[in-house]
Amino acid sequence: MKNKKNSLGVRLVQLFAAITIPLLTVLFAGGYYAKQNVLDQVSRSYQNLVSSNLQMMESSLGDITINLVDIVDHDENFLELTSPGRTDSEYFFARMGLMQRNQAYQAYYHSVDMFYLYSSVNDTLTLSNVLGTTEDYMDKVRASITETVHKTDQLESLRYKWTLVKIAGDYYLNRIAGNDLGSPAYIGALIRIDSLRSPLGNLNLQSGGDVLIVDNNGNILTSSSETMGYNFKLPREELSRNASFSFSHEGVKLFVVSSQSATLGINLSVVIPASELLQGLNIFQMIINVLPFFILIILLVYLYYFRRMVIRPILDLLGGIHRIRKGSMETQLPTSNLLEFQALNQAFNSMVVEIQDLKIDVYEERLHAQKAEMKHLQMQINPHFFLNTLNIVFQLADLQRYELVKKTVRHLVQYFRFMLQVKENSITLGQEMEHLRNYLEIQKMRYQQSFDFRITVAEDLKSAVIPSLIIQPFVENAMLHGISLKTETFTLDLSAVRSEEANDTMIVEISDNGKGSSPQKLQELNAPDYTPGTEEGHIGIWNVKQRLAMRYQGRAGIHFSGNKPSGFRVRLILPIEYTEGER
Repeated sequence: MKNKKNSLGVRLVQLFAAITIPLLTVLFAGGYYAKQNVLDQVSRSYQNLVSSNLQMMESSLGDITINLVDIVDHDENFLELTSPGRTDSEYFFARMGLMQRNQAYQAYYHSVDMFYLYSSVNDTLTLSNVLGTTEDYMDKVRASITETVHKTDQLESLRYKWTLVKIAGDYYLNRIAGNDLGSPAYIGALIRIDSLRSPLGNLNLQSGGDVLIVDNNGNILTSSSETMGYNFKLPREELSRNASFSFSHEGVKLFVVSSQSATLGINLSVVIPASELLQGLNIFQMIINVLPFFILIILLVYLYYFRRMVIRPILDLLGGIHRIRKGSMETQLPTSNLLEFQALNQAFNSMVVEIQDLKIDVYEERLHAQKAEMKHLQMQINPHFFLNTLNIVFQLADLQRYELVKKTVRHLVQYFRFMLQVKENSITLGQEMEHLRNYLEIQKMRYQQSFDFRITVAEDLKSAVIPSLIIQPFVENAMLHGISLKTETFTLDLSAVRSEEANDTMIVEISDNGKGSSPQKLQELNAPDYTPGTEEGHIGIWNVKQRLAMRYQGRAGIHFSGNKPSGFRVRLILPIEYTEGER
């Protein structure tokens, strides 16, 4: 089949692809949609959780601020601190009363890490301890607060909003309330940024996840995360969107749910590796990923068995037909398990047997016809050639050229003896050439100096076997159609040599310098389906072509061409064959 695109196998693959690709596309798209839907649900859940915690954080800070302002405005102990002329013991008990109130308040508002109290009357700073810290750490905190309360510019910003400050390497939110009347006094609260994420500490963020608080530039304000590393930073442009987003850090894709506090200037963010986001939905994720491949395997198995049951028997049938066309008549198809193909194969095998029998019958008929043609060719004696030869004998006898008479008669007798006695389909090349020599010697007697010939045969080819009388028709055609007595001496060359291209092939050439032939006639003679127009026109050439095709099955060839500078050339390409025992 020349056009493989129209084969059943290709069409089956196309049909399989037309079904499989859309099906797998739908499955993958459905899985992707389901996965994205779950991710959206998870994202919204985390977003609501983060936003609500941030709102609670802002509400808690607002309550703390109200408490600080209430102390400044209404607490008697605080008023004592702003009144000059009090004794040290009165100032002491006033400070202790305020600190006890704040400690009680701190027990209720767990997010406050430290309350501190400053009085300018005796320049005294009182603060509560930060749990889990050392004395050295507290000294650094004390020094930082003391520096702050002595700087008016820093106090102003702290009295109106919660401000992010860095003390002893940790980030805090700091807020101060105070009274500037008389002797200034201030009360303040410090909240460690790490403490603000404690409500989300119980979240199961799987491996690699973390709760972070970052500033608006993406810098981490909480303590360094083991999973995120020291150089970790969230993208500023994504934080400004105040929504969930994904980004990659050191080759790891992360999913971030963030909410921003405009009043505090911080962002509460939950960071989860994308690979761990659906960790709790392992079965769902596995089904989504495996289902398309499972369907694909089922379809491939179906295609395999369909090909095995349907396509392979059809290919076997086509292969058998091709082998039959190439001449392999012993081809038989195997039995099939399917009733339809079993009947088809049995019919094919029966047909092959019938074709083989018919081919044998046709071949035998062709052999009989070939023998009849050979017999007819042997019995076909050209009367003109015979009469011309007798006329030559008569003239030579009249001239008393008795030696030439005997020579001519001898050649004539040998010529006709060969024509009448050859009964075999094959003779040696030497025998054929000797027979042609007798024919050409007689023509030489007829035309004298106007005709000459040369016969050249390689010595090792003389015993080669060829079909009988296969060269004679071309020699006779040359003498009949090529000779012209009006020009120079008509010369006929007859040669047989071994081919240089193929050592098992010989080339027999018959060439002359006669009238030649037209290009149209040469094209007609070289045509594979050449048939003479009349029974008299080149019937010998047609006969030779048929005999060579029957005997050599395409291994022999004939080519007709012009001869330079003029004339006609016939080239026979024949396989070299020897009889058993001769080389």
